[in-house]
Amino acid sequence: MPTNPPPSVGGPPVVGQTVRFAREPLPLVEDVVDEYGPVSRMRVLGVGEFYNLASPDSLERALVTDRDAFAKSPGFRVAFGENVLSTAGEQWERQREALDEFFYPARIREYADRMAELTERRLDRWPDDGRLSLHEELSGTALDNFFGTLFDRPLDPDGDEHLRRAASDINLWFKPSSFALPRWLPTPARRRFGRAVETVEREAHRLLDERSREVERGEAAAGDDLLSTLVALREAESESMDERGSEEEEDEEGGATLTDSEIVDQVVGLVFAGHDTTALAMTYALHQLGSHPGVCERFHAELDDVLGGDRPTLSDVSDLDVTERILNETLRLYPPIHTIPRVTTRSVEIGGYELAADTRAHLSVWAVQRDERFWDDPHEWRPARWRDTSPQDAGYAYAPFGAGPRLCLGRRFALLEAQIVLALVGQRFELDPERPLAFEPMSTTQPAHEVPTRVRRR
Repeated sequence: MPTNPPPSVGGPPVVGQTVRFAREPLPLVEDVVDEYGPVSRMRVLGVGEFYNLASPDSLERALVTDRDAFAKSPGFRVAFGENVLSTAGEQWERQREALDEFFYPARIREYADRMAELTERRLDRWPDDGRLSLHEELSGTALDNFFGTLFDRPLDPDGDEHLRRAASDINLWFKPSSFALPRWLPTPARRRFGRAVETVEREAHRLLDERSREVERGEAAAGDDLLSTLVALREAESESMDERGSEEEEDEEGGATLTDSEIVDQVVGLVFAGHDTTALAMTYALHQLGSHPGVCERFHAELDDVLGGDRPTLSDVSDLDVTERILNETLRLYPPIHTIPRVTTRSVEIGGYELAADTRAHLSVWAVQRDERFWDDPHEWRPARWRDTSPQDAGYAYAPFGAGPRLCLGRRFALLEAQIVLALVGQRFELDPERPLAFEPMSTTQPAHEVPTRVRRR
């Protein structure tokens, strides 16, 4: 039985890899894997010592077979409260049960037409020949689709800037340059994060009050939208609790209800996770299409052949094979979630090394999906690699949505939305990116700039 700890990445005493981690965490991780292997120890001020895990076996062990040894990082709970992203155990199961209905395949398929309608509304505002920020536009599109489908609350195309700005700033809690500082220190990024969460919480409370009144008046039924369902579950469980006579009995019998504070926390967490990751995947896919004329030509030919100029529908999506390969490859090379943070709950062996209990572990999806041991020409964006294979065939070498019981709740929603949006953009426009991609990762793989792009109507 191995007893040796993983190799320690060199660096100056105390600060370790802090400076480079703050400036370029993704290249740092790739270099560490190349030099020290898929299991290593690093030190960063503010984070302390942590394990860098970068192999399919590590992902499988931490997310599936030995997941009890790898708890969720406390940073998410500090940032977002008691939502499905951060909770564990019975609380997580109860929250997941309450949310699951809206992410079942049958329900996801119902969103297709609404997604297309909301996307077209935004594309109608694009210039026939001009420049725009691809990241800003796709972030707006994803937020429109998120609020318009799940909350039945279409955003104002010319307004709601407070929500759009807040949805973007929620990421700032995880800005690498703040990691080396104590959590109590009010950095500019953390202040913007705090204002963003307050903005989304106010909107969540407003929507919750609005839905509660509608449910009481019988104007909104359970199932109309996510908030109406959660309100109805809360009301039904509250009545049941009154009949039973005590909160203690309610706790014993359980149920899929959520408290008001949990519902608000779900909204904050879903806004964070439910639009940004999809926006990033669409941004990077369209940027790469504009940079690869051969792939773009096949993409446009597929759209013309399958859609014939019509709006894409749910029945069309399964025929968009080139579009699907483009998304698969984009999610491989530019995974929106580059790292999955965990904390070891006990001593555990991985890769021939013993990991101590109560230590942070960073599961590097980015490094695994760019590792030449598992991928040919791993740094090349090549959708054709998916012609005769699938994400399932790649196993844990491909994990853009995580794995195991906590596999991303909204993955089907994200994939459907991305295919519809790419199809609608590709029908109307040719894109010419003006800068190569560069990254400033936070909790998600953020671009270092707004991805300026020239668009021309086809």
